[in-house]
Amino acid sequence: MKLEQWHQWSRTLVEILGMETKPVAVSCLKKPCPSSELQHRLCRVILEVAKGKKAHLAACNNACFGAAWHLGFIRLEEPKTAHLIKKFVVEGEKLFSSYQALENLIAQMGEVPDNKDSCFYLYPLEEVDFEPQLIIFVVNPEVACRLLTLAIFPDGQMPQIKIGGPTCRMAVTYPLISQQMNISFYDYTARKMSGVERDKLLISIPAKRLPLLLDSISRCSAGTARVEFPPEFRQFLQKRLAGRASSRTREAE
Repeated sequence: MKLEQWHQWSRTLVEILGMETKPVAVSCLKKPCPSSELQHRLCRVILEVAKGKKAHLAACNNACFGAAWHLGFIRLEEPKTAHLIKKFVVEGEKLFSSYQALENLIAQMGEVPDNKDSCFYLYPLEEVDFEPQLIIFVVNPEVACRLLTLAIFPDGQMPQIKIGGPTCRMAVTYPLISQQMNISFYDYTARKMSGVERDKLLISIPAKRLPLLLDSISRCSAGTARVEFPPEFRQFLQKRLAGRASSRTREAE
């Protein structure tokens, strides 16, 4: 697909849905990360790219140990290290009531690929110069609702949404692997550290699903189509309302 098509789709979505930020294009590429002295946290990078910046994230410039695991830069094979991380999550961040509760969540999150030699490219979709694998939207609940409705419109198939877990895992790794649309509210620690606006959440859509979503805009009321009442349904409503009015009149008498 030509890159210009992605650029146009980005502009179309921003205009029609009234988005306040730019869609973020993401690809995980098996290539060295462009040299950079900047250290990044993915949860903050997503917000920065949505406002127009470009970023590359790899093992060499990742500043978050949790993201190193959830993005596949490292493997938690050393039991002591794994225990220390879980101890921080349960006893430090206090995001789970017990170690078992944390284990229960981990079991539901799926596998993480080996990305130790990979680099995540994150660009505004309207400026992308690579083929996107995933599109992330930083939106308010209304726009999230419209995107979800547009995504379901073609076939009525509800995505296998998983909303619990760390931002990097659920907004990036899970939708990339599953090729399922997903919703992330940001995990609470990431929200506080990144200064996420109170009305913002993340919608992640595999790039290959975007063409159908765009095609739905002119036909779906979550896009630009008008809500209409078929004549038969209008007559049904009128008769129903007339029947209720007659019933109320008899009761008043």
